[in-house]
Amino acid sequence: MVWLVIVAILLVAIGPVLYVIPSKRDKQLTALRTRARASGLTIHINHLPNLNAKGRDKVSAGGKKRQAKIKCTAYTLAFPRPLPDAPVWHLARSEKDNILIAGWGRIGTIHGISISDRDYWNTVGGIVATLPGACIAVRATPDDLSWQGLEHLDGESIERVVADIKDGLRKIIELHTQIDIERQLSRSDT
Repeated sequence: MVWLVIVAILLVAIGPVLYVIPSKRDKQLTALRTRARASGLTIHINHLPNLNAKGRDKVSAGGKKRQAKIKCTAYTLAFPRPLPDAPVWHLARSEKDNILIAGWGRIGTIHGISISDRDYWNTVGGIVATLPGACIAVRATPDDLSWQGLEHLDGESIERVVADIKDGLRKIIELHTQIDIERQLSRSDT
């Protein structure tokens, strides 16, 4: 009987300690985020509208309307300087809502570029399709560009995932910088 009491006391004492020890996934996320910060990306947690939500995700059992959202992490790369004439948009993976490029729909409105500019959207689509780590959205503003996703490594190294995210964001930044410069030059010529 004494042994049973001793084991129970040890479980009560050690249980909470084991609960706070980080899991393998927690350690990977910490390493991924640390590497991303070291490479110049900023990180924050946010919620995105779920463009692929089913009816039951949009309405509760009691008939009340709900906002279907996905919790994700945003890795943001700031532009070297603001690009006031660059396109502004927010794309998320979607198979049915607001489809803009294959597999991607828009969240909200798009500014600074026509939705019918196929060359631009094909270029963006090619870049976004290569983004790693379970990317579910990409957001472009005049000040920065964000990869938004679920942080799955999919067997890749942390360094490779961070490098691929940053490279993809840089390609879109280069595209937006070129557009911004062309628009500023065309305004100064008139």
